[in-house]
Amino acid sequence: MKKSGTSLLDSVTGGALLHQGGEASIYLLNVGGAPYVLKWYNDGFSFDESVVERSHKVREPGLYRIEEWGNRDGTPYLIYDYIDGESSETLGRMPVAVALVALRQVASTLAALHKQGVSHGDLSPANVIFAVDRNGGNADLGLQTVLIDCGIVGPGALAYAAPERFQGKIADEKSDLFSLGLLLYRWIAGEDLITADGYEQFAEQMASVQDLNISEKLYATGAFETSEGAQQLSALEPLWSGLLCADVSERVEDFDELDEILEIALDKVSHGEVALAGCVTQYIQSINRPESEKNAGQKVPDGLEKGLPFVVCKKNKWLKWAVLGVFGLILLLIVLLLTSGTMRFGIDATGDRLLKRSRNIEPSVESEKVPDLKVDSLLMELPVPSAE
Repeated sequence: MKKSGTSLLDSVTGGALLHQGGEASIYLLNVGGAPYVLKWYNDGFSFDESVVERSHKVREPGLYRIEEWGNRDGTPYLIYDYIDGESSETLGRMPVAVALVALRQVASTLAALHKQGVSHGDLSPANVIFAVDRNGGNADLGLQTVLIDCGIVGPGALAYAAPERFQGKIADEKSDLFSLGLLLYRWIAGEDLITADGYEQFAEQMASVQDLNISEKLYATGAFETSEGAQQLSALEPLWSGLLCADVSERVEDFDELDEILEIALDKVSHGEVALAGCVTQYIQSINRPESEKNAGQKVPDGLEKGLPFVVCKKNKWLKWAVLGVFGLILLLIVLLLTSGTMRFGIDATGDRLLKRSRNIEPSVESEKVPDLKVDSLLMELPVPSAE
C-alpha cells in the first residue's frame, strides 16, 4: 500500500547505499531535493503491513514518519523521512542521567503506539536515533529520541529480544519492556549485556537473564567506583528487576509504571533539574557534529549510484503532450466552425435571396395579376454553392 498513487521511487533523482545488513539494505534517496530513507528487504524478510498501517496513524515526535510501503519487483520495501541525527548504536557509553531521559522518551513513544494496538518488536540501539533538534522544538532538555523500524516479522535483533520471542510469540507490551532493559544497559555500559554465537545460545541466555548480577557487571566497567557511582547503581536496581525478567508476570505492569520508576531513578542521579539540564545539554553538544564534518553518506546524493535495487520508471511525457495536442486541435476546429457559421458554403446568400422573393409574393387584392412563380424556377435562379 502506498500513501499516494504515484511511487516515490519513480521520482528519485539521487540514491546511495547507507548500510547493508542481514535483514535489509538501507539507502538514502533524493526525491525532489528532499532526503528519504529506503529500507529494501532481503530475501526471506518482510514487515507486518497491519502494524505499519497502524503505526502510520500515530503522530508522535518520537516516531519516524513512514511515507510509503509496498512491494516492488517482488521485494518488500519501506520509505520514511530522513532523520537528522545519530544512531544510538554508534554513540557508545553515555551518562546514566542521559540514558534515563532517553529511555523515558522511548517508553512514552511506545505507550502511544500501544494505544493503537502496535508493539515495536525490534527495539535495539540501531533503531533509536538521537535526533538533532536545531529549532528547540519539543525535545526534552534538547534531546529527542526517534524510533524507527516498527513491524518486523520475527524476533528482531537477537541481543535485545525477550525470551518469549524465541518461542515464536508475537511482540507485545511486555516483550518491548524487556527489550528496554537491555537497551538501557547498552547505553550505560557501552556494550551488550548478552552476547552469543547464534539463535539457540541467545535463546538460552535470555531465558536465564535474571540470574545475572547486572550491578556487578556495571561496576566491573570501572565507571562506578566512586560514591556517586554507587548511588547510581542503587538507583538503577529497580529497573533491572522490573524489566529483565524471563517470567513475563514479574515484569512491570505497563509503560506507565515504568515511567514512575524512571522518574524516581532520575531524581536520585540528577542532583536537581538544573544539573540534569546541564548534563543532557553537554552530551547533546558532544554528539551533534557540524554539517561540514558529517559523513558524505549522510548528505543527499545528487546522482543515482550504481547497484540500486530498483529501476526508476520515468513516465513518457510525450504521450501526454500528444493527447493534449489532439484535444486542442479538435477544440480549435469547433471554435472556428462556431464563429464562421456557414458562410463558406454560400448558404447564407441563398437564404437571403429566398427571403426577398418571398416578400414579393405576399398575398394582396391584386394577387391574381401576379405571375405564379414556381418553386422550381426560384431554385434554378439561386446561385450554386461554392465547392470551396
